[in-house]
Amino acid sequence: MTRLTNLTSNAERAVEIIPRGTSASSQSLFQTALQSIQELDPGTGYVSKSLYRTVLRTVAGFYYNSPNNFFATRDIKEVTREEIFPITSEIYNLLTWPNGWNGYDACAPRFEAVQYADHWIELLYQEVMNSGQEWVVPNVTANAEGEVVFEWRHGAKRLTIYIGNQSAEFVKVWGLDINTDMDDGYADSPSKRTSLWKWLMS
Repeated sequence: MTRLTNLTSNAERAVEIIPRGTSASSQSLFQTALQSIQELDPGTGYVSKSLYRTVLRTVAGFYYNSPNNFFATRDIKEVTREEIFPITSEIYNLLTWPNGWNGYDACAPRFEAVQYADHWIELLYQEVMNSGQEWVVPNVTANAEGEVVFEWRHGAKRLTIYIGNQSAEFVKVWGLDINTDMDDGYADSPSKRTSLWKWLMS
């Protein structure tokens, strides 16, 4: 059964890109900025955490939109992991869900699915940043088959990603008719992830 059949049967971007520089002094400046950000205390209040996340997004935006990669791969990975940390925390928290978590016979979220979901969302975030598009945090949950589920809504559009063991499938919904307003398929390649995000945000 396709995802659509199962579906019917079961009835901030506040970031301005930093001006690009190509000189050694620009590189040194941004290396210093990255180090300073990593030493920041994000605080406990909502405003403090929002400011901290905005600073991280600014640095990530500069990196992904710069023709010269001033940061090492390790450095930008650290910034990315900081930015998506709330999402990955939710993903790994799914491992605390037991069998029957829905009150019936649902499988506990599978460790392999959680691992791949962590990897998949990091790739999507990097691709969204690289394309200069707005990032939206997904709703994170699981389904009765033990898969990790990401959900986004934008206007009338809904994008749902089902993450299993080394595989990701999507369901796009923009209306009520299964034949004309829904689509499904695999979402493992960079081109597919990018096209899905462009569709969602358009």
